[in-house]
Order: sequence, then structure tokens, then C-alpha cells
Amino acid sequence: MIHELELLDETPSTWSGPHVGRRLAEAMQTLALLPIGGGSGGSGWPAYCYEWDDLLAQQAQGELERTQAMQNRIRLLPSSREVQRMEVAIVWPAQYLAPLVHLLIATNIVALAHSFDRDSGWVAKKRGGCAETWRERHDQGCDIIARGLRSCRVPVF
Repeated sequence: MIHELELLDETPSTWSGPHVGRRLAEAMQTLALLPIGGGSGGSGWPAYCYEWDDLLAQQAQGELERTQAMQNRIRLLPSSREVQRMEVAIVWPAQYLAPLVHLLIATNIVALAHSFDRDSGWVAKKRGGCAETWRERHDQGCDIIARGLRSCRVPVF
């Protein structure tokens, strides 16, 4: 079921539970796009240098196209604005739901599912329990976070 906020990317005048849920899912999407690892990041060199014999063997096995596709892959990184918003939103469940662990877990897990274009039914299959319960707890957690953001006068984004 597609929510109305998913169809329109309009920023409301005040924080609401559904808008908080949307920002949490976006934060998880942004987090997934960040490069993993430390230090200098990645290398400009390919992971493996293939010799001519290697390429011929891959072609004979039907693997050459897959190897070339992996080598030509481009990874788009999130913008600095997206990372900044992610850093702000990703801490909300811990900040506002710390004493309510069952809501904190549900809010995070369902937001993660939404970031993969999945729903609470997917969460129920993976974690057990009832999809409706996962969704209700997520929605309840997002409503509590929205009230906290309003009381702290956090600007809506």
C-alpha cells in the first residue's frame, strides 16, 4: 500500500509521523549508498588484472560479460546535503524512543524495510510476528519522534 506522502515529496509545515517515517527511510537509503571501509576509500585500479588467457577462458565459460559488467559499474555517492540529513535523522529513534525499546526496534526495522521498497509484511517474514503489529509500532514510534521534533522546534526538512 502506497502512502500519500510517498506519492508527493512535499514538506509539511510541521513534523508528522508519516513524514518522520519517510525521512528515516531516506536516511537508511543514504547510509546504504556510502562507501564501506576506512582510510583512503577505494582504489582506482580494478580488483584484479586479467590476462588475455583469463579473458579467453571466461568467454568460453560464458562469464566474460558478467566480468565486464562488474568492471564498468559506476557507483553514485550521496550528496553532502543527503549525508547531512541522514546524520540528523538516523539518531532520532535512539534519541526519542530509548526507553521504549520495542518501538525503537520496530521503527528502525520497518524504516529499513521501506528503504528497500519493502513493507511490514516483509519484516514479519524475516523477524516473525504479525505485519500489522510491526506497522503499528513503527507508526507509533514515528508519531512519538514527530512530537519530540515539534517540541524541540527542529526545522522540518
